[in-house]
Amino acid sequence: MKNIFKSIMFMAASVAIIASCDDDTTPVLELENAASLNAITPSEYVISKDNYAEQFPEISWEKASYGKGAIVNYELTLTNNATQKSVVIGETTNDTKLNLTNEQMNAFMAQTGAMPGKAGEYTVSMKSSTYKTYTNDASNTIKFTVTPYDPKTEGLTWAYAYVAENYPNWNFMKAYLIGDPDGDGKYEGFAQFDEDNATYAVLDGANPARVIAKDQKVETKGFVRIGVGADGSVEQSGSITWCLIGDATSGGWDKDTPMEYDATTRKWTCVTTLIDKELKFRNADDWKINLGSDGTENGLVAEGSNIKIAKAHGYIVTLDVTNAGKYTYSLEETDIEQSAASITMPGSFNNWNKDTEEYVLKSEARDFKFSGTYYIPSGAEFKLYDGSWLGVVGDMNWDKNHTYASFVIGDGANMTVPVGGYFKIFVDSKKNTATMTKTGWEIIGSATAGGWDAGQVMDWDPDTKTWSITATLTDGELKFRWDGSWDRNFGGALDALVEGGDNIAVKAGTYKIVLDEENKKATMTKE
Repeated sequence: MKNIFKSIMFMAASVAIIASCDDDTTPVLELENAASLNAITPSEYVISKDNYAEQFPEISWEKASYGKGAIVNYELTLTNNATQKSVVIGETTNDTKLNLTNEQMNAFMAQTGAMPGKAGEYTVSMKSSTYKTYTNDASNTIKFTVTPYDPKTEGLTWAYAYVAENYPNWNFMKAYLIGDPDGDGKYEGFAQFDEDNATYAVLDGANPARVIAKDQKVETKGFVRIGVGADGSVEQSGSITWCLIGDATSGGWDKDTPMEYDATTRKWTCVTTLIDKELKFRNADDWKINLGSDGTENGLVAEGSNIKIAKAHGYIVTLDVTNAGKYTYSLEETDIEQSAASITMPGSFNNWNKDTEEYVLKSEARDFKFSGTYYIPSGAEFKLYDGSWLGVVGDMNWDKNHTYASFVIGDGANMTVPVGGYFKIFVDSKKNTATMTKTGWEIIGSATAGGWDAGQVMDWDPDTKTWSITATLTDGELKFRWDGSWDRNFGGALDALVEGGDNIAVKAGTYKIVLDEENKKATMTKE
């Protein structure tokens, strides 16, 4: 029986093999003919403003053959012969050509370290494959010469230089330009760095192969001013946040109106209401970097004169400081609805003064969202005032410790605070909602219950004007932080605290911690 069974199995296998050989749809996976690339015509090519949107010369080839019925995939790679850097420029299936625009090819060349405006030799190679198993090189490669184009330089009539991040592994399409509009051999401008400790070189725009300054470094990511002297020396700022300031703005000459940076357009913008007075652009809270009018329409220059706003209106304000040293701004009228810059908190603690300058909730973005942090004593009552009186509609929903409340605002009753303390008040006047969250100085750090992620709020004593908390700590470190933000914090020695000082080392135990903010001192008494 065993022999009969073996004979039957052998015959079945033989029939299967014969049937397989007779199946015309099953390919025999063996390279019969390698793909071959056709020469590019013309072999020398210049990309420019005029042909930027047109087609690059077609890249074509003769098919590879892996047997009847095989599906063949092709991968094409561009190599910069000078840098030996490569990038995949296309993948196709059962095709014999690759069509790219000049803009697309220009971007690929930039990824290989191409020099804009300079002719360079490039090689296209290709691999064919089938069923992701069999891969072969084309029988040849093709070479051609192309001069890349940088659209950012269009219209520049003055000397400029590239800020080449991660040089020599740079990409000219992503590089920022700084300029020498005055022709004195000194370059100035701005560049955005997205990582800490970024490195860069400064390259001559007319001849990018010439390095003006090398081995430069930015310690902290952000938008940075870069100045290069005629001798190649480099000066750079810290991270910059551009803002509006002036009596044309809601903050006057004392308070900045922040702008936002768009990495795609490389411009700073904000939407705000301006009145018919004056303004300037400056780094946040810093007059060392500021721009004003250069006397031309929409032109800017460092330390320039105040810019006059002709008409009170809502505006989209745009600042362009990446045009190789030529800085400009624009004002576009908009009907986008804007909220007031602030509302006040009249109450029993300020004699119900609706024009108070002490209890003010501000909306920096003019987006109908207002906030502020203030001390409110136990049992105090207050309302909000934005031109009309706003009270609580319904109940204030306090938690059991009276550290948080949420409520609806409108034509309602006085708000009441059962247990006094410092509170962050947040109001959304579009949604007619508000919250109050206990805040103030807190302890935070590896020694505390919340680690470095969540602080523990301290209690305020209005009689001693000190903050205190009883907390169980572990071996580790801590600091004092205001209002849940690192903008203001104390560290260093307990008897001589310093703004932004070092972490304070502590031993495990339960302590009563008292902070004297005014005198910048603290005590820790073990319980």
